[in-house]
This record gives sequence, structure tokens and C-alpha cells, in this order.
Amino acid sequence: MNGTIMILDGNAIVNRAFYGIRMLTAPDGTPTNAVYGFLQILQRLLDERKPDGVCVTFDVHAPTFRHELSDAYKATRKPMPEELRVQMPLLKQTLDAMGIRRYELAGWEADDLLGTMARVCEEQRYQALLVTGDRDSFQLITDDSHVVFIKSRMGKTETTEYDPALFREEYGFDPLKMVDLKSLMGDSSDNIPGVPGIGEKTALELLRRFGSLDGVYENLDDASIKPGQRKKLTEGEKSARESFTLATIRRDAPIAFTPSDTLWTLTPNGTLYDLFRRLGFGRFIEKWRLTPDEDAAPETVFTGECTSVPVTDESGLDAALAATGGKTVYPACGDDLDYVVFECEETGWILDKNSYQGDYNKALCKLFAPAVPKAGHNIKDIQRRLLSLGVENGGWVFDTALAAYLLDATAADYDLDRLCQKYCGFSLTPANGDGQLSLLDDGVQRLTEYLQRAAAVACLEEVFRPKLEALGMHTLYYDIELPLCPVLAEMEHTGFLVDREALYDFGRSLTDRIAALQASIWELAGGEFNILSPKQLGEVLFEKLSLPAGKKTKTGWSTNVDVLEKLRDKHPIAGMVLEYRELTKLKSTYADGLLKTIAPDGRIHTTFQMTVTDTGRLSSREPNLQNIPIRRELGAGVRRMFVAGPGNVLVDADYSQIELRLLAHMSQDETMIAAFLSGEDIHAVTASQVFGVPLSDVTPAMRSRAKAVNFGIVYGISAFSLAQDIGVFQSEAKAYIDTYMEKYHGVRAYMQTAIETAREQGYAATMYGRRRYLPELSSSNFNLRSFGERVARNMPIQGTAADVMKLAMIRVWTRLKAELPEARLLLQVHDELIVECPAAQADAAAAILREEMEHTADCAVPLTADAGVGASWADAH
Repeated sequence: MNGTIMILDGNAIVNRAFYGIRMLTAPDGTPTNAVYGFLQILQRLLDERKPDGVCVTFDVHAPTFRHELSDAYKATRKPMPEELRVQMPLLKQTLDAMGIRRYELAGWEADDLLGTMARVCEEQRYQALLVTGDRDSFQLITDDSHVVFIKSRMGKTETTEYDPALFREEYGFDPLKMVDLKSLMGDSSDNIPGVPGIGEKTALELLRRFGSLDGVYENLDDASIKPGQRKKLTEGEKSARESFTLATIRRDAPIAFTPSDTLWTLTPNGTLYDLFRRLGFGRFIEKWRLTPDEDAAPETVFTGECTSVPVTDESGLDAALAATGGKTVYPACGDDLDYVVFECEETGWILDKNSYQGDYNKALCKLFAPAVPKAGHNIKDIQRRLLSLGVENGGWVFDTALAAYLLDATAADYDLDRLCQKYCGFSLTPANGDGQLSLLDDGVQRLTEYLQRAAAVACLEEVFRPKLEALGMHTLYYDIELPLCPVLAEMEHTGFLVDREALYDFGRSLTDRIAALQASIWELAGGEFNILSPKQLGEVLFEKLSLPAGKKTKTGWSTNVDVLEKLRDKHPIAGMVLEYRELTKLKSTYADGLLKTIAPDGRIHTTFQMTVTDTGRLSSREPNLQNIPIRRELGAGVRRMFVAGPGNVLVDADYSQIELRLLAHMSQDETMIAAFLSGEDIHAVTASQVFGVPLSDVTPAMRSRAKAVNFGIVYGISAFSLAQDIGVFQSEAKAYIDTYMEKYHGVRAYMQTAIETAREQGYAATMYGRRRYLPELSSSNFNLRSFGERVARNMPIQGTAADVMKLAMIRVWTRLKAELPEARLLLQVHDELIVECPAAQADAAAAILREEMEHTADCAVPLTADAGVGASWADAH
């Protein structure tokens, strides 16, 4: 072979990208998600397949010879959504800038171009990789032409390379017979009729039995063909023959194609760089190391040039701080804080630990003292590093990362350089574009970088302050987000004590249980196999043990949780496998994983992320302590490893049904408000309403289903999802939701108004003004629009709950500082706060938690918090 040519079905892939990625826009508002997703798929294909050549085919918006054969051909296909249509020229412009050849021909479909180009590749001894998301192209599979099939599953893009062997294994006949299959079963997406009344299952059976469409019609008298099928086939023969012609991909399109013309490697160029800058594709600029053309007009690069003054002793520092005149200073520093540049009005002072003559930590204390107003980028991280050095700090008046997050909660990231590009029109990237200042020595380079960052924060602050005010986010920013930074910094610094020996013993006990389960599973299976391998497990369950199964795919039988749950009553092995999976995850993620994160002080110091979620909720990483399991006995076992220090206890306070209470307040639903004010069990009340029975007659099963409905309504659950959750038919789940909406008139009205308001405003908002912009609501695509409607309903509730929790954290932390200085706030997990304090102060700490959490927000129904005390997290919860 002379090489491998990868030929992409452009329309099929861009459609996958458009529907598989949430709506993205360029800084000028142009939709970009389809182009971005296409490039992601292309990059993955290039990394995985490493072809010698690349090209792309596209359909042309014009009738083809198939339309002349059938007026109905593709007549039912919906027009391209406007948000996708405007991206097609951008995609083609991008491919041209990348030097990737594209092919399109009026009167011919992209499939025909794929077929023709594959034939030419075979004739000239090139391997062809046909990349598509359309199964029609399977008919083109040969020894030298393979189809790389792309599909989206659970939000992830998967690729499978089909050669003749894999195709025959999955379908049971040769690839070329895909045309015969379509001629029998039809294709609704292309409006190919096939034989009316003959579906995929019957068509496959007929094709496997008789080999071809002609074979089927030559054997209509065969006894295996049922009378009803024979009648449909006889009456539908003309339709089948016409469908055969429509489904056949032509391999003789009059297109000028030479495989060697497509040989390609990416050559970075200024045109592509400029295009990606305009579209906001900073990650691809970095990935492909793109730079401006040398002869291009100089890019606006922010240098942060200003007068720089070394600070070498305490008197120099005092003079520098005095020179700022109480104005805001902008510090920039590295992770170790051994080098700090602080800028104010075009003067930058340099504090260098290596040259400072005096107590460097004392100098940091002076610079970061509450009396000195400061602004930075991701200030919580700086505050934590200062605490690690024993430096108490304050006086932070602005954080550009937090401001950018509030202005756009769905941005990919809040990198300082990208924010400068988006909001200020300049870049922090040095003029040579490679991220290096190669002509400068290390000291000058570091100074220049820090001065850039400090001055960039000042510029962004000037842009962001009025924007926050104009959007009504003053309270949200200055009373919630900014004051939360020192709270989280201290929580990260303090950490959560872990009983290392108990955690090790817990892991060892899991190992024993896993080994025992493995032996039992192997005994039931009649032999050893990899239990965590879906392929091997599927073979055991559905081939060896002959348990009822769903559809077999190219990778084997499905063995997900839903499948195994349905098999619990069929065979004991199913329940054992589910438990085996749970135990192995507990061991690897928690028992073993947490041991690796214990710091020398015996504590785990997680990192709280403030700019990740769309709703304003906090998340944590390294490790994620907000994902510790709780409901199962073994999950509670993990929490038992988190303990209080000697002489201390843990106090755990948890909001009770905060999101439902906020829903009652925001919807002003009289029935729900009355239930909360009376102190009745809201889930029992809902069960009474939904099932139409007196409160005294509500059974535990009714309450359980009503609880699922209550929380499902908050999260915008569909009837299908609710049916899956509570194990009923979809029609029954829909009836529950409909009845709920009939009984709770205020909730129903709120849900409708929330969508209408978000559509008019372009965003959903919390009680405190947090916004989540929703371009999906104006999409012509049903799925995207439905997603936007769900977010419009549930974001105000979930986001308000997040805002209330943040306020509660600030209030609790402030009171503990004033009244119980030995008590420390350790952790926030969703609606739960955990404090460590001396045992004698447990009641006082619990009272502070309850009082502050319950009185954070003034609502139509009371917010209630339950507090517990214990030696471990599990005991206190």
C-alpha cells in the first residue's frame, strides 16, 4: 500500500458535533459549537489513526439524480437548523486554512463522493478510511476500504473501525448487502420506502436466509416465509426495487480526485491563527502551536510596562505602601510566594525573598494586611498559600476570575490571558507567540510576566466592575462570592483529619470481601473470568448461563447497572456482580485513593472550586470530598474514617429539603407552603395529593414515589427518567407528574413562567441575581431547546440553594471566629456543613450552625437545619 487516506463525511460529522456539544459562541456571538466539535473529532482521529492524507466531502444544497428518481426522497428531512447553517462556511474556511482538501459536487451526494474516492484509492493502492456517522456507507467496506463509524453515547464520541470481518460478525452478511437490507426495511431518515410492513428484524432474517434482495424474491414460495410477509413482499416489490436504486452509493461520480493530492500534515500559519483567535479557539491555538505570520501587523500584546522598583528592606516596603496612597494594589506571585510583584498606577514594586534583607514573612504580613486594598485573579488560592506560611491576610476588594464567572457561568475556563483577549482586546502572550521571552534572562522574564499579570488584573477590574453593577450582581459578588474566599482558603488549609490505620484496615476488609465475592461468582459461572470486563461478563451471563438479555452490539452484550438490576431475580450472580463492582470502586477510589492524599499532618486538604458549576454550587477536587458515598452501609464506612482531633468532636448540620422549601417560596404554592408551615412531612403530603388518599393512609411505598416526584420536579425530570428511577411504566410516571402539577398550581405556574421569562431575558436567574445564560432556548433543535427549558426551571432553585449555602458558610465562619475561635469550619458538602471544635463547645457550635443556616434567607417557609455531634463524620451525620 502507498499509504492511508482518511476521507471524512463532512455533513455527517458536523451534525454529530452540533448535536453532541452544548451551544458555544465566539466573542462576537457567532455560534461555534459545530466547528469546535468537528475539530475535536478530527484531532482525535488524527491522533488515533495517523493517516497519510486527509480530505473532507460535503453535500451541495441542490437536487441529485435520486431526487429525479423519487419525489419523496429525503422530502421529510427537516431543514438544517439556523445555528448550524451559519457555521458551515466557518467550517469550510477552517479546513481551507488548515490545508485540508474538501470535495463537493452539485447533483451528487457526499456518499457518492466517498464511494468514488474509495474506488480510486483502491485502484491506486491506498488504504481508505471512510469516516462517517451514516450506516449507509457500510456498503463501501472492502479489504482496502474501511469505515470508521462515529456515534455519540452518554455524551461521549466513540469510533469503531469496520472491516469486512467485523461487519459480517455484527450483521451476518457481506457489507455490499447493506443495500439489499435498506431496500427491504427502508430508511425513514432518507424517506426510502423499502417494503411497507417489513421492519429491520424481518429484513435481517430474510437477508441472512436468502442472501440478497433477488434471493428473497426468487424464494417467495419458501415455507419459512410467513403468508403475511409473502403478501407484503409481493405487493411491495416495485417499492423494494426502487429503494435498492436509491440506497445504492454510486462509485462513478465525475470528480477529479487523486489520493496523493490529499497527503497532509498541519502547517501552522497566520491565517489559521487569526481565524481561531476570532472564534475563541484558544485551546486549538495552543494544541497546534499556532502563531501569527511574521509579516502580519503586530498583535496587540499587553506588556504591563511600568516603572519597577526593588524592595530590599522594611523601610523600602513602608515607602512603597505609602506611595500607593491607599489605592488598590495588584499583587502577582508564584505558588511559593518567594517573589511578589505588586503594581499600582504604573509602578511595580518587587519583593524578592532572595534579596530581601529582613523578615520576609513579616514583609508579606504588611503587604497582605487588611489595611492594604488588593485585587487579584483567583485570590482564594493566594489566601491559602499565605495561610500555609502563617500569614494572616485580608483587604481583598476584587477577584477578576470570580467576576468573569458571574458574567458567564458556562465559559470553558477563566484563564487570565483568555479574559484579556475577550474583554480587553489584548493578549498576555509575548510577541514571538511561543510563550517564551527568549531574549531576556530568567529574572527579567519573571518580572515582565508578573508585571503583565498584575496590570492585566487592573484592566479587567476596570471592565468588570461596571458590568457587575449593570447586571445587578453587586450583592451576589460583594456579599457572597468575594467574602467566601477566605472561608474556603481556611477550610482548605485546615483540612480534615483521617484515621489512617482505620482506613487501611477498611481497605483490607474490602479486599477480603472482594476475594470472597470473586470466588462465589466464578463458582456460579463455572470458571474464572474478568468480572470487570463487560465483554467477558456478557459472555458468561447471556451465552454460558443463557440469561435473558437485550440487544448484542459490536462490543458484546450490555452489562450496565440497569441490565443487572433486571437480572437480580433471575440468577444470584447478577446481585453478586453489582456488589463486586461497588466494593472494587470503594476500594480503588476511597480506601486506596484517599490514603494517597493524606498530608504529613494526617489531614486531607481538598481544593474547593468556585468557578466550575453552572448553578453556583461549589465542587472539590484532589480529592473530591463532595462525592463520598453515604446512603449505603459501606459508604458510611468511608465517612467513619474522617474523625475529629484529640479532645475535639465534629458537629454536622444539614439543611432539610432546602430546594423544596425554596421552590415553595419562589412559586408561592399555597398547598406546599401550608405543608411546610404545619411541619407535616412534605413527601407524605405530596403522596396524599398525588394518590388521592388521606394523609393517614399514605403507605411507605407511596411516600417513596412521591419523594422521587418532589425532587424530580426540582431537577426537571422527565416521565421517562422518573419511570426508570422508581421502576414503573412511563405512562404511570407521567400520570404522577401530571397529577402533581394539577394539585400544586403554584408550582405549575412557576415552571411555565420560569421558561417564558428565561426565553424573554435570555437567561435564568436566582433570587440573588446569579445568571445562567440560555442560548439553547432559541435553538430550532428540539433536544437543545428542551434542555434549555429544563435548566430554566431548575437553575433558579438549585442556584438559589447554592447562594443560600454560601451565605450560611460566611455567617457561620464569622460567628465562630468571634465566639468560638477554637472551632473550625472543615467541609461543605451540598447542603451540609461540618465543624470541628472542642467537645465542651459542641452544643454552642451546633446552636451557631442551626441559627445561622436557618436565618440566612427570609422565605415564606422556614429553612430548617438538623445538627448532630460525633467523633467521626458518620457518627455526627
